[in-house]
Amino acid sequence: MTRLFIISVASGYGGAERSIEIIARHLPDEIETSIYAAHPEHIARLEAVARTRSNLRIRTLSARPRLLFRQLAALSLLADFRTHAPDAVLINTHASALLCAMVARRAPQLAERSALFVRDFLWQDLDYIFSRLPASRVFVPSEVVAERGGYLFPFHVGPNGRTVTVIPDMVDLPAPSPAPHGGPFLHLATVNRWKGHAELMLAAHQLRAAGSAVSVRSAGHFVDAGLHGHLVALRNTLGLEDEFELAGYVSDPTDLLRQCRAVVVASVAHSGGPETFGRTIIEAWAFGKPVIAFGAGAPARLIAHEQDGLLVPEGDIDALAGAMGRLQNDPELCRRLGETGRSKAAAKYEASAVTGQLLGALGLG
Repeated sequence: MTRLFIISVASGYGGAERSIEIIARHLPDEIETSIYAAHPEHIARLEAVARTRSNLRIRTLSARPRLLFRQLAALSLLADFRTHAPDAVLINTHASALLCAMVARRAPQLAERSALFVRDFLWQDLDYIFSRLPASRVFVPSEVVAERGGYLFPFHVGPNGRTVTVIPDMVDLPAPSPAPHGGPFLHLATVNRWKGHAELMLAAHQLRAAGSAVSVRSAGHFVDAGLHGHLVALRNTLGLEDEFELAGYVSDPTDLLRQCRAVVVASVAHSGGPETFGRTIIEAWAFGKPVIAFGAGAPARLIAHEQDGLLVPEGDIDALAGAMGRLQNDPELCRRLGETGRSKAAAKYEASAVTGQLLGALGLG
């Protein structure tokens, strides 16, 4: 029996965790898989998958940063590693990497069997992690992560160091259904300083002032209370209370995606950004919806301008408003861009195919 450990421990919940939930649904029955998680929503969703799959085992590990809790979690993981001797270990988050770095001191075989999936620009302690896991492979969701100077490159990957393997995010494709031409523009984004909420509000205000008002629904965790308060004040100052909804987190955006006109990714390349992949983009495409995005980070490479979406210069409010106005007034353009996007999602990002790609990179394919 082939054994796989997936360490997906984090205090928060987002795209990295959702990817593991999708992968879990597509793992072959012959791979006995243990998935370690900390966030309650992540655990609940994984357990729901495990109830339908006999090869999955879901384990809870603490993501609390205090050294004592991290040491206890590392000891638990070490015991499981020695007992089950997995053939491969996928390390999915920064907190997971810290735990595995501690375990590797007593079980150096872990580094030889592991892959670090560096999904964003928020990992710290990279020198410690890479020194403890010197043989670990490196996966990234797009080349953007590996190419950013001063992050992985040139210290940990590059011409004189390790290579990286690109494993994109993946999506399950719903059955095709007639897509409405109306509905709001959808912005699926945590409230933080690089997701472009203010820029999107200013674009909506510009359109209304030009006599072409649009409806926008922004849904995501309010993790930055100060910024959320500022955005509410900006919305009220601009008089957008009826046009711009700050909806809060939605655990399942399926209905929002099905009913929206288009998806906007207004993320910028500062304050923690840019997007290192853009899961929202392939989720929109899965439902046949077009995407408007700032040309920053991975979205600039993911989207083919005028073919499956519209790219506008980063931070350009006029251009963003113009792109939204085009999709507001041209249902045929919405349909064409959305259909092409769905075809691209099916060809490049369909979950079972990407899961196979991941398993091959782990040596399990």
